[in-house]
Amino acid sequence: MKTISKPLALTAAITLSLTASAWASSPKVADSGDAFTVLRLDQAPAHLDIQQVADQLQALNVDALTVGNVHRPADTADTSHVPDPLEALADQLGYTYRFISADPASAERRGSIVIARLPVEATSGVEAPGLDYLRLNDGRHVVALYTRSAEDSSGLKALVDASRVGAPAVLLGADAASAQAAGFQASGDATYSQGFQSSSSTAVKLRLDAGKTALKGTLVTLGYAAPVGGDTPWMDTALNADARARLIVAKMTDDEKFQMLHSYFGLGKDGGPLPEGAVGSAGFVPGVARLGIPSQQSADAGVGVTNPGGIRKGDHATAMPSGPSTASSWNPEVAFAGGATMGREAWQQRFNILLAGSVNLQRDPRNGRNFEYAGEDPLLAGRLVGESIRGVQSQHVISTMKHFALNDMETSRNFHSAEIGEQAMRESDLLAFEIALDIGKPGSVMCSYNRINGTYGCEHDYLMNQVLKQEWKFPGFVMSDWGGVHSGSKAALAGLDQQSAGEVFDKAVFFDEPLRLAVNGGVVPRARLDDMVRRILRAMFANGNFDLPPQHQPIDDAAGFAAAQRTVEEGSVLLRNANDVLPLGAEVKRIVVIGGHADKGVIGGGGSSMVGWTAKGTNAVPGVLPTTWPGPVIFHPSSPLEALRAERPDARIDYVDGRDVAAAARAAAAADVAIVFATQWSAESVDLPHMKLPDNQDALIAGVAKANPKTVVVLETNGPVELPWLQQVPAVLQAWYPGIRGGEGIAALLTGKVNPSGRLPVTWPVDASQLPRPEVNGLGFNPKHKPDDTIDYTIEGANVGYKWFAAKGLAPQFAFGHGLSYTQFSYDNLSAVSQGQRLVATVDIRNTGKVAGADVAQLYLKLPDGSATPIRLVGFQKVMLQPGESRRIRIEAEPKTLASFDTADKQWKIAEGRYELQLSRAAGEPLQSTPIVLSGGVVR
Repeated sequence: MKTISKPLALTAAITLSLTASAWASSPKVADSGDAFTVLRLDQAPAHLDIQQVADQLQALNVDALTVGNVHRPADTADTSHVPDPLEALADQLGYTYRFISADPASAERRGSIVIARLPVEATSGVEAPGLDYLRLNDGRHVVALYTRSAEDSSGLKALVDASRVGAPAVLLGADAASAQAAGFQASGDATYSQGFQSSSSTAVKLRLDAGKTALKGTLVTLGYAAPVGGDTPWMDTALNADARARLIVAKMTDDEKFQMLHSYFGLGKDGGPLPEGAVGSAGFVPGVARLGIPSQQSADAGVGVTNPGGIRKGDHATAMPSGPSTASSWNPEVAFAGGATMGREAWQQRFNILLAGSVNLQRDPRNGRNFEYAGEDPLLAGRLVGESIRGVQSQHVISTMKHFALNDMETSRNFHSAEIGEQAMRESDLLAFEIALDIGKPGSVMCSYNRINGTYGCEHDYLMNQVLKQEWKFPGFVMSDWGGVHSGSKAALAGLDQQSAGEVFDKAVFFDEPLRLAVNGGVVPRARLDDMVRRILRAMFANGNFDLPPQHQPIDDAAGFAAAQRTVEEGSVLLRNANDVLPLGAEVKRIVVIGGHADKGVIGGGGSSMVGWTAKGTNAVPGVLPTTWPGPVIFHPSSPLEALRAERPDARIDYVDGRDVAAAARAAAAADVAIVFATQWSAESVDLPHMKLPDNQDALIAGVAKANPKTVVVLETNGPVELPWLQQVPAVLQAWYPGIRGGEGIAALLTGKVNPSGRLPVTWPVDASQLPRPEVNGLGFNPKHKPDDTIDYTIEGANVGYKWFAAKGLAPQFAFGHGLSYTQFSYDNLSAVSQGQRLVATVDIRNTGKVAGADVAQLYLKLPDGSATPIRLVGFQKVMLQPGESRRIRIEAEPKTLASFDTADKQWKIAEGRYELQLSRAAGEPLQSTPIVLSGGVVR
């Protein structure tokens, strides 16, 4: 989308020339420079001629169009909802469209509409229903635009405080008291903050068609304050991040520029002292005091802020549940809250970069790092990881998005080549990254260790330059993974902007002397050097690193615990519950808990993401092998046994460690219910050798189940495992790696205090024979066979997970999207409407059971026979309902999931034709279906 910064005189001239056809006379404008304009319509149009309206808006360069008090009725089975004409207008122009509602899931939409012409740098979303925030970039300035549609303005000040980053701001739709409390001042029709020096408004009429139909409105023009001068003009918060970065780069020496291009290992080299100024973690880049550039302090990782070896005395953090737990919630609010928790705690421990945002798809359940990722589907993973990234950056901390790309196995990760075709890559892993980038807008992307089609991820011109920076228009910087750099000029020209800790992990600090020589010799243009530095500083400006630097503060343990426990409760999946063994009823008076160190805590994953220091202490079960990298094996101090005792003080609850199967069976026979906790440890840098539970746990479960027909198994695993005892065990709960509140969350689910609502983010195979690669060389510690140089992903291509099972006609143990509840739900009256790239479905959902609960309505597109991919998840919505409650909900499809990627012209294209839309509780299990005709075309 082309954007321009409008001189006020030009705006006035265009306005005067069009008064006869479009607008009233031009408003008076300030003489000092540019302005921000908002067109506020009195009502939403029922119809409009897109070209007529577009010509008027584009002629005047209106930055934003807003409408309040909009009501869009829900459609029914007998009616087809008329597409929103303003939405169609935004699609035609390539503008951002937002419908702000206090109840976004409702099919009946009440609220406000905002259309933005300017590129969006940051947004609010699920964390602020009824409120909206867009940070807009006009090419020079940045403006924070806030819109309120809810009656309750209690969250407005918090949203403003969290998102302003000093930019000039405009508030629409709020009462005077709420506006004043949030720091705004009113003038006529506008409510705005410092950063503007003038305001004017004029009545206008917007012609809707070739006839006389028009809508009344008000054009508000806000003149920017004079720019900040002096020796540090880059500290002017009214300027956008690009302008500020350009100003500061122009003042930097070569030494200062090259200092920005490589970080040091923040823990010191070979056990030596920390780099001067480093607070102690993964990466450190010194600042430039002369120019006011802060240092870059980077912390691992995706499940909480790490403190390796307790190097930062007194610091601790919330150990969040693993990535699949967040993904199993199917709830963007949970993902955002988890990200915000990690970002807040990073900021409070002096970090301004968090190495979070793991988007890699699960192509194999044996991948040792699946616990950091978000499942197998690009829409689910991209949306939830995008929200997590957005949550991190809402706390003024840069988040990475990683590992770019195809880092889907750990075996020989520094060397293996992931082989895959371009179209398949675009429609699977890269689509997940694209969706996460669009939602989260991360400041940095981390390139991966592995090779992709023979080329290292951190030297991959196609991925970093062509796709990420050119096609996706990523404005931030690409940093390497630790040990992922193999060259200087080659990597820099391919798009790498910063080398990470090369003095420890790479063969050389390629982005110091080798890159200096390449720049001085003309191999790498000086413009590229400046671009690398500018991208880094741009991300720092955009995320508040300059204006809101981190402060060392105590973290809010209670808030962290609440976010972690909510994730456990929404993200644990009830896989099986025959004869309603769960929840544990009042008649259950004697319970035995067996195995899994459940008397002490819950297991977590290994490697750089391990959060070893929490408010509850460190490892609850020290000494479990391995105790060195990628260990130690950690059990977070959150005991399911003690939590169950707290929930059920009326019951006798004993514990048996499970090492002796016969002893465990005897204890189970004497109990009303036996609960076996089974664990599987996995870690970065090594894959699991198989899909089996280790340490004889299958025999333990089988022995206990034989002794007590009411046996419950709680799985704490990296991902799917074989379940040879499944038919003998009536109830199975998948808790993943549940983090620092795992014990409390599991106890709440088992006792019915919380109704399970997790749904699988991965297909659960029966065993490895159902995988695209049943045998992979080199898996596990001390493998019998050397790993292969390549991993052939062309076998499944874009058909990852449930798509592979559908294409091959395989029946999994549990389907993608599967999950049970303590209540029941019914669906009726599915209807859908398609216009251009937009597809919206509505459906009635009813809780037909006796307890409150949440279900996930999953929308799949079944492609015509003969399609390479049989079925795709295109949208989803999680809904909480009270017993007997019914709601009509709205699900909008992600346009790219309706399309295929055309490698010839690099476009997503929807093929015209007849499809089937399925409303399902899990992949391949439709509850309602309806035919849908897609008109075809290019997805913008």
